[in-house]
Parts: sequence; structure tokens; C-alpha cells
Amino acid sequence: MKKPLNLLLLIGLVVFAACKNNTSPKTVTVASSAAKTIETSFQKAQPMTMSIEGMVCAMGCAAVIEKNLNKTAGIKEAQVDFETKKATLIFDAALLSPKEVTQVVLNTGDAYTVTDFKLLD
Repeated sequence: MKKPLNLLLLIGLVVFAACKNNTSPKTVTVASSAAKTIETSFQKAQPMTMSIEGMVCAMGCAAVIEKNLNKTAGIKEAQVDFETKKATLIFDAALLSPKEVTQVVLNTGDAYTVTDFKLLD
């Protein structure tokens, strides 16, 4: 009777540790002078997809990455699909570079990597 209980505890710890991530991304710095305020309206909407490795669950990993992308200034809309390991989003190319967008994912947790990204027309 103890072995199944110990096994369940071990599995629970592994899942919890695997999904342990940072719910708040580190700040993505956008170059601007202190005297200017960054406009929140989109000047140059750019669709993009990226492949994300390291996600082990949809409810934790994918959801937190999606949340962090969506709350980043300069990203209009983001969706992360755990099954395909892809994120699809629209960002303001006048405010963010594709590298800065991928950095949001990398800052979400050490387990995540962006293997490639594609700008869409």
C-alpha cells in the first residue's frame, strides 16, 4: 500500500517541478528616451509564429507563456498551442524586434527554448 502512495507523490513532484515557471517575465527593454511615452496603438502590426520546446503541460507551461506574451507591451495578441508546440502572435514591429518577442518566452522559464520563428506576411 505504501508503494502506490510513494509513486503518486513522486509523480506529483515531477509534474510540479516540470511546470515550475516564472509567471512574470523579466522586463523586455525597448529603447526609448525617458522623456517620451511609448504609444500603445500599433504602428506596424507584424504576425509571427515560433516553435517552443520545453513545454510539458498545456495548463501550466503553455498557458503561462501565452499569458506573459499577451501582457507584454507591443504584443497585440498571442496564442500558444501545446500540441503543436507553436505560438502564433501579432506584435508591433515598431516597438519590438522578433528577438525581443522570443526573449519573453525565454524569460518565462529556464526550460523553454525558441527553436525558430517566422515572420508572416
